Amino acid sequence: MKRSLAWDALLVALLAALALMLLAALSRQLPPQLFKPEGLDAWFQADLPRVLANMVDSQSNHYRTKVHPIASILIHPLVAGLRVLWPGSDLQVAMRFAALVAALWVISFYALCRLLGTGRFVALGFSLLAIASAGFQFWFSVPETFGIGSLTLLWVLLVAALAVHRPVSDRLLIAASIASLSITVTNWVAGLALAVVQRPWRRAFAISAIAFVVVAVVSVAQRFLYRFAKFFFLGSREEADYVNLEQSGTVLHKLAGMFWHPISVPEVLLAKASEAPKLNWLTVQLSAPGSGSWAGMLALGLWTLLLAAGVHGLVRSPQWHAFGKVLGLTLAAQVALHLIYGEETFLYAAHFLPLLMALAVFAARSLPGPVAACIALLTAGLAAFNNAAMYETAARLLQHAR
Repeated sequence: MKRSLAWDALLVALLAALALMLLAALSRQLPPQLFKPEGLDAWFQADLPRVLANMVDSQSNHYRTKVHPIASILIHPLVAGLRVLWPGSDLQVAMRFAALVAALWVISFYALCRLLGTGRFVALGFSLLAIASAGFQFWFSVPETFGIGSLTLLWVLLVAALAVHRPVSDRLLIAASIASLSITVTNWVAGLALAVVQRPWRRAFAISAIAFVVVAVVSVAQRFLYRFAKFFFLGSREEADYVNLEQSGTVLHKLAGMFWHPISVPEVLLAKASEAPKLNWLTVQLSAPGSGSWAGMLALGLWTLLLAAGVHGLVRSPQWHAFGKVLGLTLAAQVALHLIYGEETFLYAAHFLPLLMALAVFAARSLPGPVAACIALLTAGLAAFNNAAMYETAARLLQHAR
């Protein structure tokens, strides 16, 4: 048993190291202006300058806590502590924190693969595919909340998988619910789904209510520590401005942004801005799936096969139906939300990534395990080639202002 754990520890350490080296190589291509005020909305509509400021400065404007409930009080102290241990500039420290989150994500995903009953080879293949994905490369290489939000979703799936092997306590369900709500309001659907699947509805309601109250109390404390921090439980009228936007394209454009772009990013284009920006704005919202390169197109073909096989493998595995309900409810809620919300669906690729990858892992229950792993490895190689090229293109476009 100890020897088996040692092999797993070695593999996951190598995977985390590979992910960190890849992210470091990618992030070095980004221009410094991206993280200054002129970089707002440039990186696929992300608020990188604001998020960076929130990570390193308690006096910056933390008003987006109205949709990121206790992100400031969780992230800023950790980044400040990291700065003490490893001094650096604001951007360096924030990037290091993002890298640590990425490493923890890789470790958690490998652990999920193993909990789902896969062998090491299958877990390795799908972990490499996750690292090679566009959702991982584009959103864990910058200081943003999406990587941390993705990690909390992954933790909920870990608890759901653990529950298949042994009973889980109410405390663990509460902790998972708190985690899912803490960074992004809409991700709470994962914690709610976990409670509903694992407990009778009265107990599920009580678990969810406790989680909500805990996060609400922490958000009140947060308000006293961070300037302009808002209370998430009061809602945000601003979000209505991002509903049913014409520039987000058709339903097909949005579905592509949810199911295909997180794995293989298409051609990166320049977005139209309401006023002339100092830095180009990037978009893939209206790009055709696989339009980035021939490798990207082949990767999407193989990915679609894995996804279809994953659905089949999950359906034909009765012992995993409870896990499938948590996964399915969470994914369905995310799809329903982003069919009407958001201008750039790729902005949320990191939130879709753990859900899609967890579903794809069940391909190993539909196809022979080694075959599924080999397809995942081939997809990873093609996706990595395409995504690295598109990342370089994105960085180059950013450096040529209008």
